[in-house]
Amino acid sequence: MFVYWGMVLSVTGMYTMYITQLGFSKQEVSIIASIYTFAILIGQTFIAYLVDKLRKTKAVMLITISMGIMVGVSINFAKVNWHFYLLLFIWGFFVVGPSSISEAWTLNTLKIHGEQNNFGKIRGFGSIGYGFSAIVLGFLLSRFGWHIYSWYVTLLVIFTLILILMLKDVNPNVDEGKGKNTEVISFKEALEEVFKIKPMLVMIIIMFMYTFVMRGIYNYLGILLSDYGGGPMSLGFTYFFDAAPEIITFFLTVSLLKKYHGKTLIFAAFLLQIVRLSVILIFNNALAVIIMGIFSGFAYGLSAASYKTYIYELAPAKYKTSCMSIAESIIGLSGVIGVPIFGLIISKFNANAAIVFGLIIYIIVAIIILKDIITSKKAFNKQCRMV
Repeated sequence: MFVYWGMVLSVTGMYTMYITQLGFSKQEVSIIASIYTFAILIGQTFIAYLVDKLRKTKAVMLITISMGIMVGVSINFAKVNWHFYLLLFIWGFFVVGPSSISEAWTLNTLKIHGEQNNFGKIRGFGSIGYGFSAIVLGFLLSRFGWHIYSWYVTLLVIFTLILILMLKDVNPNVDEGKGKNTEVISFKEALEEVFKIKPMLVMIIIMFMYTFVMRGIYNYLGILLSDYGGGPMSLGFTYFFDAAPEIITFFLTVSLLKKYHGKTLIFAAFLLQIVRLSVILIFNNALAVIIMGIFSGFAYGLSAASYKTYIYELAPAKYKTSCMSIAESIIGLSGVIGVPIFGLIISKFNANAAIVFGLIIYIIVAIIILKDIITSKKAFNKQCRMV
């Protein structure tokens, strides 16, 4: 988790600033960001289906993530827009696409020992790796320049593959004696399960709206900081402050979920994002963006730890990996829609207009969630009095 998410950051966190300093316009950056987000969406769905179908988590992840070597090596040779269209598609589809598989792999392993509630503690190390990689890469780029970028990406991909080779493959619903699948896997049936389980569907819709704004702004942090006068080191610190608080909330997941319902934690995440965007809007400088990453990190930790565990528990044993990835794909669809919309707003108006737009959406959804929480609590209290 530590190394995988550190590797993901190397491209995901820095590519907008990298191509901006190459001279790409905001419109071109928006197109590349949209392609990248779309690639993640279809990648995680297709790869999850392969894992459920073949029951070969380790083999699939080794093959897909190895494509990252090609991306790392090719970065130095990419000069025109279609080069980056292709490279970011490959990175999103093959390297970031398996992120939900890595989480399902963790949950499957923990389930064997009845420890799936401790998922947050494991995933928290991914946040540590993400934040640590941001600081290291930001420092290296500031000290040595962008010519070391390709080496950094390539080496982290190789290191990730070495660690995957050391892991034990754990796949549910496999006859250990024969090594064959014990159940027939149907993507159509897995999709039907997602829409049939109402609590799961509601959670997906809530996270769809959350991610619509979050990814819409997150994908343009490089541009946002550049407009405010920041450089690679500022962007590195932004990602570090964004990831560091996730560690706390991921590690506290067990206690928090025992005390509060998942919707309550997600409502808190919306409030934190509202505060974050409001402060950035008021102060309008790179320091505000960097420091407010703390609120974004807490928000992501609260929401991700809640909804991922919640969906995994609701999903049928036969389709846990597929349901998680389908849910992630539906939620990821919000990014496919949000990234070009926010990119259009930024290119036509400015970053502040995009922040105002996101702020309005968060406030509306937060009010709806709060109303639902209050209604559910009143219904529960009424039922208790009747008993």
